[in-house]
Amino acid sequence: MLLTSHSAKDEVQFQRTRRRIATSGVDHYLVHCLLGGELVSESAAGRQKVPLRSIAVRAMDVENIGFARDAPMLTLSIPRAALDKRMPEGARLHGASFEAGDRIGALVSSHICALAQTLTEMTVDESRVAAEATLGLLAACLLPKAERGTSRDDPRLAPMLRAQAMSLIERRLGEPDFDAEALRREINVSRTALYALFAESGGVAKQIRARRLDEAMRRLANPRHARQRIAEVAFAVGFSSEPTFNRAFRERFGCAPGEARADADARRAKPPEAHQPNGKPTNEIAAKYQAAIRNVRG
Repeated sequence: MLLTSHSAKDEVQFQRTRRRIATSGVDHYLVHCLLGGELVSESAAGRQKVPLRSIAVRAMDVENIGFARDAPMLTLSIPRAALDKRMPEGARLHGASFEAGDRIGALVSSHICALAQTLTEMTVDESRVAAEATLGLLAACLLPKAERGTSRDDPRLAPMLRAQAMSLIERRLGEPDFDAEALRREINVSRTALYALFAESGGVAKQIRARRLDEAMRRLANPRHARQRIAEVAFAVGFSSEPTFNRAFRERFGCAPGEARADADARRAKPPEAHQPNGKPTNEIAAKYQAAIRNVRG
């Protein structure tokens, strides 16, 4: 595995042709971490534009063309066998990338940047450990991004797909149109596979609603949102109807949104001794909320 730091000034074009693939003898993945400028490539699979501070994978056995413009970047060159053996059989990584703002993409990017800062000072043994750790991280993070001959419904993908799904839910709580079908399209799995990811939570629709309601409770209890009306809180977490929000909130927490806000205000105004010796809160609404969180949260 080789890590290089380089920069394309102005515009530099690149082309990986079938002839060049056949004669080069290079069978590697290039993992680009873009630090600035623009990096675009195109292959039979489609066009790929790499987001800043994220990563993208190019397989050296795939025909592609593209350009880099004013683009400082870090590039990991990894023998295919070293990464392929950590992936499901038939997985194809060319074109795998993360959207701007994706937390997993940011994690991998940060790791590569940290590796660039520390690698030259490592001993041989330390560099071997770092290489194995890097390969493991890449394999885990790229797993849900890989195209494969086998189905994305492969149960081995479940942990990473669920993590990806939860990240999307958190980022898009405030979008009323974001529902189970939108999530399914985003992570590209079947309806059956999506339900299986959230079976323990009662299904994906219930999980999305639960997270919206939990965020609403957090806002109602936070004095920073004290000026927000109940309707504004409801719309901010993705509900398009205040009555629907009120019913769902009561079902989850056993109280109305206004009662939850009033209770939070009252608890802030009281001295901290308002607890029984056994540790249970004396306030009935707070008790219901804690019970709901323990028993219902997915």
